[in-house]
Amino acid sequence: MARIALIVFGIIVLLVGGLVAAASFIPAETYKAEIEKAVKQQTGRQLRIEGDVGITFLPALGVEAEAVRFANAEWGGKPDMVSMDAMQVSLKILPLLSGNVELDRFVLVRPEIHLEVNRQGTPNWQFKPAQEAAEAPASPSTDTGGDETPSEGGAALNDIRLGEIAIENGVASYKDARSGAAYEITEINTVLNLPSLDRQMVFDGSAVWNGDTIELDLTADRPRALIAGGETPFTLSLATPKITSGFDGTVTQADTPKLAGTMNVDIPSVRALAAWAGSPLAEGDGFGPFTIKGTVSATPEVFDFSDAALSFDEMEGKGALNVNLKGQRPKLTGKLDLETINTNVYMAGGASASGGDAPASGTPGGNAGGGSAASSSASGWSDAPIDMSGLKAVDADLALSAQKILVQNITIGESVLGVKLNGGVLTADLSKLALYEGAGKAKVTLNGAQATPALNATFDISNIAAYPLLRDAAEFERLEGTGAMNVSVQTRGKSQKQMISALSGNGSVNFANGAIKGINVAQLLRNVLSGALSGWNAGGTQDTDFSELGGTFTIQNGILSNQDFLLLSPLARVSGAGTVNLPQQTLSYRVEPKLAATLEGQGGDAGAKGIEVPIIIEGPWANPKFRPDLKAILSDPEGAVNTIKDLKDGGGKKLLEGLIGKPAGDGESGGDSGGETSGDKPNVEDAIKGLFGR
Repeated sequence: MARIALIVFGIIVLLVGGLVAAASFIPAETYKAEIEKAVKQQTGRQLRIEGDVGITFLPALGVEAEAVRFANAEWGGKPDMVSMDAMQVSLKILPLLSGNVELDRFVLVRPEIHLEVNRQGTPNWQFKPAQEAAEAPASPSTDTGGDETPSEGGAALNDIRLGEIAIENGVASYKDARSGAAYEITEINTVLNLPSLDRQMVFDGSAVWNGDTIELDLTADRPRALIAGGETPFTLSLATPKITSGFDGTVTQADTPKLAGTMNVDIPSVRALAAWAGSPLAEGDGFGPFTIKGTVSATPEVFDFSDAALSFDEMEGKGALNVNLKGQRPKLTGKLDLETINTNVYMAGGASASGGDAPASGTPGGNAGGGSAASSSASGWSDAPIDMSGLKAVDADLALSAQKILVQNITIGESVLGVKLNGGVLTADLSKLALYEGAGKAKVTLNGAQATPALNATFDISNIAAYPLLRDAAEFERLEGTGAMNVSVQTRGKSQKQMISALSGNGSVNFANGAIKGINVAQLLRNVLSGALSGWNAGGTQDTDFSELGGTFTIQNGILSNQDFLLLSPLARVSGAGTVNLPQQTLSYRVEPKLAATLEGQGGDAGAKGIEVPIIIEGPWANPKFRPDLKAILSDPEGAVNTIKDLKDGGGKKLLEGLIGKPAGDGESGGDSGGETSGDKPNVEDAIKGLFGR
């Protein structure tokens, strides 16, 4: 037996030695010609090996070729589809006898790969074999006897061992003539290590894309299971200046590869990432930092996060999220609980992100004299462009809950809403809405799909605090109270100014137990009867308390019209009608204060006996002019006198005290410091005649 083995070994040595000797006598040009001919037959393209070719047989079958070039399609933009400085391949021979493949070395040195698609949609990697290859007779060595099935008796593949598998300083590019898309990756350096199909595979790679270095590392614990379509533990790490991501779980190599495990994604700026990837978003403040981590089940096109924690543009939340990349735009579906939803970051030219942080309590703050209103009037509405095109970046169907929602300067409290975003149209349906101490429901639609943004909104709120709402919504700081609001408005425009000018809609408001800041109706009457006055200080420094205040309104092209204004308070009934020009921030109003000798307020008689002194209010709402409607007053002065004289139970005295102040010695000074303080009680008839200049 030993003798037989020795003979077999001797034969092998002779055969190998013969191959080595034969190889040394075969000119290298012969190898080149045969290789180039075979490639031409199979692809129809020319392969040129312009450098040296070396072949080794022991201890491994090796080929090294220098200056290799593979021709591009005839219509290609570059002469070569693939070129490289050198290609080195080394395959161990002896392991093949036992059914194992050990690729000792496969290295591409400075390869350049150029992929293209022409206007007809034909890729340059679609090859057409040469005609002579199709007409050539079948080689006897490859004839399988027609339709006869090839023998399956060959040795099965037991294992694969890969040594140095690498790309050194490569370049890859892609161009699509149909869309104009063009990409290039440079400085490609990769190393793949596979000791065995039953041992961990490790891949490390780096490349440069659009000026940024991308680093990719991955491991697969059981490559054999992966090849067989099974599952294996898998890790992945991606790091670039624009995005970092990590995954730890399992991968299944089925018809559709699947990942399952934990994943995290950290994007410093979605806007910068989109620009880096070749799909820049419109300029604006939104689409900044984004992070998400949680349990994920994913395919190449669908990511399903559960137990997810995310942060987007500093809006943080928890819940479940599905990201679908199949369509024209990514689509987000899920249920999230968020701390804050800030719509302002997606409305360039709108309020600042912090603009909604004003306190949402019902306690007045700042200058009751209307400083904010003056500032608004001085500056007018903003002409800065409002750009909602960022809404077209993704589609969404989300069930959200939020502790705070910011829209322009308005702060909405704890809310539950459904959000649908499709093609740049955002619809927020608030089934639960907390707004400035009130509660109700609302629906808001922002349309960023068109060149001119549009807004539709409906609100139905009760128990709302008037002061902070009007301060934040219109910079108006003159009204306090608790009430109800039913509003439906719509507008469109490319700036805040255009939107205010195009505003239309209708609604009703009703407030109770409040005050008009800085205006005393009685003092206003006394002051305005002495001549036209300007500014809210015409009403003095005191307030007018009321039990009820409200009315209905319509808006057309930014002009608010109200015909049924009514205020009820002790000693005063005020009705009115007029318009508010929102674009110009001006008022044109006629109010009819009726001073009445009754302390009944809310629910009292709006037609109680008293004296009416109609007042015209006109001009900028920050600094309006007040003047009496003399024609109405002088039309019946005797009637006014008789009305006062007819009041019972000291009503006339109370009314006069409201108009001209309490007499000295009656205790506290009534009205204001400008009231009469005569020691004698006023004569009703003389006082009224004097008041009206008679």
